[in-house]
Amino acid sequence: MTEGQTKTDFLGLTEEQIEFFKENGFVGPFDLYSEDEAPLLWNQAMIEMVTSANKPHNSTVINYDRHLDCNTLSDHISRPEIVHKLRSLIGDDILCWKTNIFKKAPGEAGTGWHQVETFVVGETTTSATPSLKYTEETDHLTQELTVWTAFSPAGRENGCLRYIPGSHKKWYYDESKPLTYSVESRSHDFFGYDYSELKLDKDWDPSDEQVVEMEMKPGQFVIFLAKCIHGSLPNVSDTTRLGFASRYVSPSVKVYEDVDSLSEFGDTISLDYHGSVLVSGEDKYGHNRIHDKNLNGHPFKKADTDEH
Repeated sequence: MTEGQTKTDFLGLTEEQIEFFKENGFVGPFDLYSEDEAPLLWNQAMIEMVTSANKPHNSTVINYDRHLDCNTLSDHISRPEIVHKLRSLIGDDILCWKTNIFKKAPGEAGTGWHQVETFVVGETTTSATPSLKYTEETDHLTQELTVWTAFSPAGRENGCLRYIPGSHKKWYYDESKPLTYSVESRSHDFFGYDYSELKLDKDWDPSDEQVVEMEMKPGQFVIFLAKCIHGSLPNVSDTTRLGFASRYVSPSVKVYEDVDSLSEFGDTISLDYHGSVLVSGEDKYGHNRIHDKNLNGHPFKKADTDEH
């Protein structure tokens, strides 16, 4: 352990929490930063993102992968409080392959229900290529996980996350179909896309399902499967809701194979910068490019597997 860390930082999930995850597709929230520390860390991250000498891309609407040039976020993705809980579900060998910033300003609408596993959503071509390719079966519960951390209040009034428990057990949407980007239509409530176009049963109404609203304090995080149907409420408060999603896979998963650029939200970025980060264990496969430092030379940390 390093200075300032405690034994509770290295706790995995309890048997009860693992069973809850298996049944529902999500688990949490968990404490990571104090309520006072979280916004200060985000302010520091914002400064680093503005002053970064080697940004991964120049898009102002595709807010992916700033952990690759922002030291605060580079350290965040491998925090032991996060990684040790992930190990309970995905095993000791873990890559962080992608991150997203989710900023919801006052008055901004909620995000519509969506469900993915290979992350082809947002592609507008007729032959969308998946971002993730699963190469083998696993003995663990999953090969893909998302951690969503609140850096501001994320209560109902701020636009908290919502889940449909147990929805990861069945496909309700066809993520392989292309979507059309539009910012004018009110029905396009999935970041400019109308995700309901992908419903397998057009008569199925997600509002009829049981919904869990995941309220979080600043500094808390939740773990979930992207296949668990999720969305968010509108922000009816007078403060901006700030969330950061870090996405993890087993090293056996191929990331962005045959994908050299992303076209989403009306913009396009090259993936020349991309590399995954080994946050735990080993990469025994060599499928993916691995960054051991961020684009500005800051070393990535890795949680030790003997600190269970």
